[in-house]
Amino acid sequence: MTVHPIEFLREGFPKLFARGVEVLENRAAGGDERAQRILDDVKGVTGAASLQLTGEPPVVLSAREGALSSGEAPAQGVPIKITAALPGDAAQLLLGEVAKTGALDNDDVAIGAAQTASKRFEDALAGQPMTCHLTLRGVPDLGDVEVRIGFNVPEVPAEPGFTTELQFSDLETVQRGELTIQELFLGGKLKMEGDYSLALQIAMQLLTNPL
Repeated sequence: MTVHPIEFLREGFPKLFARGVEVLENRAAGGDERAQRILDDVKGVTGAASLQLTGEPPVVLSAREGALSSGEAPAQGVPIKITAALPGDAAQLLLGEVAKTGALDNDDVAIGAAQTASKRFEDALAGQPMTCHLTLRGVPDLGDVEVRIGFNVPEVPAEPGFTTELQFSDLETVQRGELTIQELFLGGKLKMEGDYSLALQIAMQLLTNPL
């Protein structure tokens, strides 16, 4: 699978998403009730994400009924619900590191890709706008990396509703399964400033009602 960021967004991620849906369908067919719940959550989404890397035109990923397509614009009848921008060099480096570990061939990672479409999250947000700038501190060879994210807004937010900071080393502990995002926040390692009340409300709602 390609690790060039633009090619990955256009081709690799939709394939990873499709494999995740296929794994869920197979597990659900075998009687796995949790897989069926996740599958229903994924297939319940009709929405698009506009993702932009530095110096590149946006890639738009459109999800509908468990299928994901890419293009320069959303698929017909699919509204844009997420906008995001991140540095291209950071995307290249992080994607390359993930590929080295073989994670892109892991079924659980594929399921995680499919879960980027979540009806539960969409319902919890309830159409409300939410914008954030996330800064990863101390990324090897890059230093600090900022990702700008907006939900239910027409474009990437220049001024966010809240900001979040996280050390890259702490993110790695989450990836290894040693800590959860909730534990990072409670331990003061996930720093947030601004009006993040909606984000906390959604997080608590999803954590107290897991699939």
